[in-house]
Amino acid sequence: MKAYQLTIWGDVQGVSYRYFAKREAKSLGLTGFAKNEHDGSVKIFIQGPEEKLSDFLSWVDTGSPMATVKKVKREEVETDDNLKEFEVK
Repeated sequence: MKAYQLTIWGDVQGVSYRYFAKREAKSLGLTGFAKNEHDGSVKIFIQGPEEKLSDFLSWVDTGSPMATVKKVKREEVETDDNLKEFEVK
């Protein structure tokens, strides 16, 4: 299992990006969370099997239908065994 901390910039707040992230993560069996940041970006912590994470990381570049993703920062981080589902914060 691997985990990533993602920061997504662009038009990603107010377009249901976090809720679509939750739907995508749930469909792939991944756990973590998504939250809005004060600078207008969205931060995502995501973890799970590497092959499923690969699919999610590809999805992040487009996101929700109304989003415009301009930049994504991906950082591999330690997993969190306390997370049992994907939450929108």
